Amino acid sequence: MEEKLRRIQDLAQEIVETLLQEAFFNQNTQMRHSVEHLANTVAALAKIQLNEDDNIEDTLRYTVTKMCIVRNAMEKEKQHKNIKEFV
Repeated sequence: MEEKLRRIQDLAQEIVETLLQEAFFNQNTQMRHSVEHLANTVAALAKIQLNEDDNIEDTLRYTVTKMCIVRNAMEKEKQHKNIKEFV
């Protein structure tokens, strides 16, 4: 299990690094930030599972906040698309 959790952390870090390097994601910064938030959240949850987190309550609060930000960004993007299609 530890190996898989470490792999999750590595993949999350790779996603964040790719976002920072790729100009493609700069076209829609809100969605770019959403993907970054999700990757950081996954890494934080893996850290909890690996017992490497000294403040689990704060990490979980951070996780919920980031997930809400992502959900709101997706809803905003969805509404924006619906408005464009309507016009």
